[in-house]
Amino acid sequence: MRILFTIIFLIPLRVYSQSSSFDFHSSESIKKFADHLFCEGDYLRAIEQYELINQKLDNDTIGFKVMLGYSELGLYSKSNALFESCNYESVFYPDCYLLSLKNELILEKHEFEYPSIPSFDSSQWKSFGRLFAISMLYSDEPVVPKEEFLPIFDKDEQSTVSLLYDYRFEPPYKSPSLAGILSAIIPGSGKMYVGEWGDGITTLLTTSLFAFLAYDNFRADHTTRAWIFTGLGAFFYAGNIYGSVASAQIFNARIDFEFNDGLKLFLEQKNYFLPEYDFCK
Repeated sequence: MRILFTIIFLIPLRVYSQSSSFDFHSSESIKKFADHLFCEGDYLRAIEQYELINQKLDNDTIGFKVMLGYSELGLYSKSNALFESCNYESVFYPDCYLLSLKNELILEKHEFEYPSIPSFDSSQWKSFGRLFAISMLYSDEPVVPKEEFLPIFDKDEQSTVSLLYDYRFEPPYKSPSLAGILSAIIPGSGKMYVGEWGDGITTLLTTSLFAFLAYDNFRADHTTRAWIFTGLGAFFYAGNIYGSVASAQIFNARIDFEFNDGLKLFLEQKNYFLPEYDFCK
């Protein structure tokens, strides 16, 4: 019985007394815990721990990880607010700068300044060049010709970038005015112009049918029915013009959406041309 008591109570007590000398609240202990949280992807709790010790340790790595953590959480403005506190002499300053450019692209701030940062290495200059080039795709007019734009990117990226360039500066828009005029001349032709062949043919047949019924009833002196069919025909005719204009506008909005969505997907696949940071080795 005494042996069992010793095992259950005294041994744990001894272990605790030995471990009690470990300071869980020291800066190094908090940093280790924060590093663990960061590597687990628990960025919010990691940031909370880092901020407890950042001023005490004055660690550039911690400052960059906090900035990166906010960006990973989607708090891009908060991440960029920390850029001002990045040490210009730090090895992480170029990474802070590139991360701030990524954040600005996501926040739709597309006017970059060309930096004079001697600490940029060749790969970082390349990343900056591609981010700077991507920002040009948000301008209303091409800043540089396509033949000068594409070589900025790698060979395997150029086909996608070429499509994005064309979609931005030579989008296959449809003219709403032309769609309306075509449908005014031949009902349904405006729908066909924007690629909606099924709706266009249906509109043509429906409007033609009511026009024929109105004409036939006027010829047969059935004026009441003739005016009913005339009213229906006029309603479908006006709706066909309005619908064609609206279809062209929707088509153009879809082009813009496909450009923005395609560019966002491309940048996400390329991680916005930033390196993969591995702080968990």
